[in-house]
Amino acid sequence: MFKDLRDLAAENAIIKSDENSHYLNTVKTYFPNAHHKKFEGRSGCVVGQGELKSGGFDPLFSLNHSFAMLRANINRLFRRTWNTTKMPERFGLHIALYALFHNNRLIK
Repeated sequence: MFKDLRDLAAENAIIKSDENSHYLNTVKTYFPNAHHKKFEGRSGCVVGQGELKSGGFDPLFSLNHSFAMLRANINRLFRRTWNTTKMPERFGLHIALYALFHNNRLIK
């Protein structure tokens, strides 16, 4: 993924991630001139409170929430499932179909 993104991002891009140590070398390899900002992830204070975190604003909330919505609504992304994707282009079409539904029905 980073190899594909390298051609799309500016040489001095700002890359934001959580503090997972696995990202450090990968970001340096593919984006040597980028500025890598790391943010500590935070736990929600109460179930259903969304972005209201006990430690304040979480800059990764929208990304984490988007991925959670994809996992919840696209059966191929369930964490434990018998569903698999054999053809990447079909997976892309499945995500496109969900995005269309999400944008036209769920957020109206």
